[in-house]
This record gives sequence, structure tokens and C-alpha cells, in this order.
Amino acid sequence: MPRATVSRETKRYDLRTCPDGFVELRQLPYAEMLARRDIITQMTLESTPASLGTEEEVQRARIEMANLESNRFSFRHCIVNHNLEDEDGRLLDFKDRRTLERLDPRIGVEIEELIDNLNTDTEDTLKDFTTPPSSSTVETPA
Repeated sequence: MPRATVSRETKRYDLRTCPDGFVELRQLPYAEMLARRDIITQMTLESTPASLGTEEEVQRARIEMANLESNRFSFRHCIVNHNLEDEDGRLLDFKDRRTLERLDPRIGVEIEELIDNLNTDTEDTLKDFTTPPSSSTVETPA
């Protein structure tokens, strides 16, 4: 029988932006991929009072919040092991919401890209699978 569950295998990545640093990542199962998408959808659909700024400023704030919450979710669920420490030598805790606020942006962007690449391959494959063919075949009578 064909296996239909997400692999429990993890992948280790040495970080270019943090010499000797590494992260070990796991792929999100389908339910967590949906939850990650829901975070972005919910954040962008929330209504905001007009008194907070122009419509463009409000929209930009919504997108920034959605990105932050989505990345907090991804880091919390995808990073299974790492050796990244704070300035006091304590291991960073990616389950703590405040950790991303202290993380070096270069390192954060690199980890974000690794997580996206690990999970986007699956999403792109699914999109290709569900996209109808762009050309049609016409049968000619024999």
C-alpha cells in the first residue's frame, strides 16, 4: 500500500549567516500547512478602524502582522533542533513568541527561506496537480 503520511525525517542545514550554526527542520503536515495559511488569511481579513491611518497604511500593517505570525508559527513547528544561542549563551527558544524579535535578521531570513523551500515544494507540486491542463485535445474521427 502507498504511504500517505508526512515523513518524520528531518533535514539539517548549516547556516551561511551564522558560522557553526545549524537548524534541523521538519516538513509541515497538511493540517499545519492549512493552519499557516489561515494565519495569513485571518490577519488580512480583519477589519481595522479608519482612524488608525490611511487604507494603504492599514493594509501594510496587516501584511506585516500576517508575516510575523506566519513565521512565528513556522519557526515553532518546523525547527526541531538547533544550536543557536543568545548573547548570554542560552539556547534560543523558538516556541517563545519574543524570540524572533531578538533574532539577527540575516539569520532569520535564511531560516525563513529554508523553511519555505522545504514546504513550498509540496505546495507547488499540489498546485501543479490541481491545475487543469492549458491545452485541450480534440479527437478526430477515423
